[in-house]
Amino acid sequence: MMMFIAAGLLFANRSQAQVRVNVNIGNQPAWAPEGYDDAQYYYIPDMDMYYDVPAHQFVYQRNRRWVRTAVLPPTYQQKFDLYRVHKVAINQRDAYRFHDRDRQQYAQFRGKFDQHPIRDSKDDKYAQNRNNWDHNQFRGHPDNGKDHDHREGRH
Repeated sequence: MMMFIAAGLLFANRSQAQVRVNVNIGNQPAWAPEGYDDAQYYYIPDMDMYYDVPAHQFVYQRNRRWVRTAVLPPTYQQKFDLYRVHKVAINQRDAYRFHDRDRQQYAQFRGKFDQHPIRDSKDDKYAQNRNNWDHNQFRGHPDNGKDHDHREGRH
């Protein structure tokens, strides 16, 4: 009897993990780097701020207090392109609590434009991402018009 209960618990834990990953793929913003499907937060070194994936909110300091907003503040919009700046995936609850450590540890990524955003991914798993643009652009459809590969500045 105990074996059946243990097997049931093991199966339930695996099912929950699979559901979580599948749900997060659709939650990732189009500007997130491909390959980090289960990220809870992104730390963005160039902006010195975080993005809370499940909450769909930017988290940053203003007057020494942590502020959350669904929209990137205008001063950041004018200076930075979320599709280009480097993002560090962090899977830790309330990641911003470790801001001093993250700022120091990830400073080396400032000014790096070395990631490919989900928006530009050719991987089928991102095709259903509601934030992703028309995935058919990458499949040679007749209405494609031109190459939409934005990696490394190509258009």
